[in-house]
This record gives sequence, structure tokens and C-alpha cells, in this order.
Amino acid sequence: MLDNLTVIFLSCLAGILVGFSKTGVPGAGILIVPIMASIFPAKQSIGVLLPMLVCADLLAVWYYKRHADKTELLRLLPGCLVGMFLGFRLLAEVNSENLKPLLGILVLSLLVVEWLRYRLDFHWIAKHSLSPVIFGTLAGFATTIGNAAGPIISIFLVSRGFSKQKFIGTAAWFFLIVNIAKLPLFYKLNLITHETLVFDLLMLPSIGIGIFAGVKLLPKIPQNFFNQFVYVISGIAAFQLLGIF
Repeated sequence: MLDNLTVIFLSCLAGILVGFSKTGVPGAGILIVPIMASIFPAKQSIGVLLPMLVCADLLAVWYYKRHADKTELLRLLPGCLVGMFLGFRLLAEVNSENLKPLLGILVLSLLVVEWLRYRLDFHWIAKHSLSPVIFGTLAGFATTIGNAAGPIISIFLVSRGFSKQKFIGTAAWFFLIVNIAKLPLFYKLNLITHETLVFDLLMLPSIGIGIFAGVKLLPKIPQNFFNQFVYVISGIAAFQLLGIF
């Protein structure tokens, strides 16, 4: 059981990482899932996190609104709807205890995906007509069961050879659309309540700090070092979700 001070610290850290992952380092988003699952029951944690993500998405879209590639965005959405439907059906069936190890497996899988993204050439993906459907479906499923589709979308966008601005702008629009679509689904499952929304409002200052840090401070931070740090901590947290230690 976490003490109150630890809960406050982890909550603020999650808020900062939400903002930072939307405007600076997308890989930072991996760490948010286990942090939130350590504060709340695993199933409830994804409902608490969703409105925080929507707030950060709105700010990211506003800042990078001129850089999105609408063609690629539209190609991803049909498959994403299929993945969201599958994820929603799973969420309706599992309880919090069963979801916790599933989140751990998801985080570890995404860490492997991120590791591959930095070591392999994914430009061949752009040549396959089914890649938007496949990646859209995977992203829709991952974002529904754990708000954790960032690395999947990153691989798809990297394969397109986008500039950093177009990469972040397209991702921002994608997640804004998808996360808004998830709101009524999560409300139907009682994952979003009056109490969780109050918590989300309290996290707005932390999200704002993360947004500012992503926009202003990212050029001064060694990105490779930061990414490695996030991945190590995320791996440890994922093993904790699995009950290994």
C-alpha cells in the first residue's frame, strides 16, 4: 500500500510524462501505464488516465496543427476501429486482477517494439498496402486495453520517413481522435466517474509542465540517455505488474 506522499509524487510524475510524451519524447509514454497501475487498480487506472491524455492531445494538436499528414491519418483509422472493438470486448470481460499481468505483458511487448524500432529499417512497411490496417488494428487494441499504442504508431510513422514535426503532428491528431472516441466506451464500463474526473482536473498543472518541458527543454536533453532510462524503469515496472518482484 502506497503512502499519501508517494501517491502524490507518482500522480504528478504521470501527469508530467503525459504532457512530455505528447510534445517531446513519445517513448516516455510507456512508463505512464505501470505508474498509473501502481496508484489505482489496473482496470480503473486506464479510465483515470484517458481524460489526462485527451487534455494533452488537445494541446499537442494546437501546437503542431500544421504538421499532420491527413492522408496517412485516414488510412490508420478503419483498422483502429476494429482494434478498439476487440479491446473493448476484452475490457468488458476481465477484472482488475486479470488485467494487471496483461498490462505487464503489453508494456514488455512495447519495449521490444521500441528496441526494434531503433535497430531495424522499417521503411519496407510503407510498401505494403495492408500495413495501415494491421498497425491501425494493433494500435486500436493496445490503446483500448492500456492507453499504450505509442510505439506501434511510432513504427508506422517512422516507415513513412516523416520529419519530427510531421511525426508528432500526425500522432497528436491520431490519438486525439481515438482517445475522444474511447471516452463513451470507458464511461459505459464505469472506468470514468466523477471521482476520476476530479483527479484528472488536479493533474492539469502537471500535464502543463510536461507540455512545456517537451516543447522547450527537449533540445537540451540527451534523447538517447532519456530513452534508455525510461525503458529500464518501464521494464522493472512491467515485471512488478507481472508479480515477478
